[in-house]
Amino acid sequence: MPLDKKRKPHQLRPPDRIELDEPCFEMRASGELFADYEEYVDALMSYQARTWSCALTGKGKLTFEEAQLSERQAQRKVDEAFPEMYVEPLCRMAHMSQVRMDELIERAFVRLQGFVADEEVQVVRRVADGAAPAGF
Repeated sequence: MPLDKKRKPHQLRPPDRIELDEPCFEMRASGELFADYEEYVDALMSYQARTWSCALTGKGKLTFEEAQLSERQAQRKVDEAFPEMYVEPLCRMAHMSQVRMDELIERAFVRLQGFVADEEVQVVRRVADGAAPAGF
C-alpha cells in the first residue's frame, strides 16, 4: 500500500452512509465513496499531490496512482525472480514465528544456503588418475 509523506501506509477511510438513490463521488484510485463533494475534492487533491512513495522500493515524490503502479511493478519483478521452490519452506519458517525480524531474516538466509526438496542439483565428481568412476 503506498506510503504518505509521513511514511504511514494509506488507510481507506470508512465509507459514508450513502443511500442507493443519493448521488455520490467515487475515488478512482482507491475505490472510496464520498457523499460530500468537498471531502471528495480534498481527497482527490491529496491523491494527486506528489507526496506518496512506493512501500517496496522507497521511490518518492509520486502521486498515489504512480505509487500503486510502482508497487505492482516491483512486486511482479520479485515474483518473477524468486524461485517457487523456496516459497513453501520460507512460509513454513515464518508462519507463527515469534523471533525478531532480523533473526528471522538471518535464519531464512541460512536456510536458503542449503537444498530444498525437489531442487535439481548437479554433482561434479573428480576422478583420480583417469580411472572411470564406479557405477558409470
